[in-house]
Amino acid sequence: MECKNCHTNLRTDFSYCPDCGAKVIRNRLTVKNLWYDATERFFNIDNTFLITFKHLFTKPDEVIGGYINGVRKKYLNPISYFTIAITLGGLFAYVYSEFFPNALDFDFLYKSGDSITEAEKLGQDFQKQWNAYLIKYQSLFYMAMLPFLALLSRLVFLNKKQFNISEHFVINIYAYSHLTIIINIAYLLTIWNSKIIYYVSMGNMIFQIGFFTWVFYKLFNLTIKQTVLKLLLFLVLFAAIFFIFMIIATVYIALFTDTFQKMAP
Repeated sequence: MECKNCHTNLRTDFSYCPDCGAKVIRNRLTVKNLWYDATERFFNIDNTFLITFKHLFTKPDEVIGGYINGVRKKYLNPISYFTIAITLGGLFAYVYSEFFPNALDFDFLYKSGDSITEAEKLGQDFQKQWNAYLIKYQSLFYMAMLPFLALLSRLVFLNKKQFNISEHFVINIYAYSHLTIIINIAYLLTIWNSKIIYYVSMGNMIFQIGFFTWVFYKLFNLTIKQTVLKLLLFLVLFAAIFFIFMIIATVYIALFTDTFQKMAP
């Protein structure tokens, strides 16, 4: 008998391959064992996704630091975790586009009727167009954020040589994926109400800052004073880079799309 995954020769009494760790499957596929496999992988309280999700809240240093230091079986790897985040983002984009296309317009924030000014109308239309771009290209946006965040965190902790740039990349994949999973679940649960989803998105900004602060506090074993100083540095760098990005994005939309022409009266 040989392993169907790595083709290593196995003894007939083996239940797992000693080379690759794959489970030996002896029975034909049936509805019963297909259902068992699905529930075992995704709904078992001991599966790696749920453990990873839980421990990223309570002990992110163990999850992320463990992976960096060679732990591979206990927690879900960062790429798989990121894939789940993108999948949930795609599900939200589909539900939003098909059933709630006005959920992110936030019309309740603006005046209605003749009282709205041209500047307010321009801002409202630009926000709608910007949200449409983010939803349409959200997977690319997620992937673009990772090197940006990795570079940013490396700059913030430039005086600490504990992690190199690749390891900062892993840190941010885990942290950003975790936040993305949470916010997409929250959006899916509140998409039916524009006001609720607006306040969820506002709260998400604070939650993101708090969670990233918690992750780096645990990973670098910082003091409270060091944490506050690093957070302030992060916010300054993030604001500066984000401002530059917004300028570039606005110029691109103005020069290479008809967005502003559509907004014109």
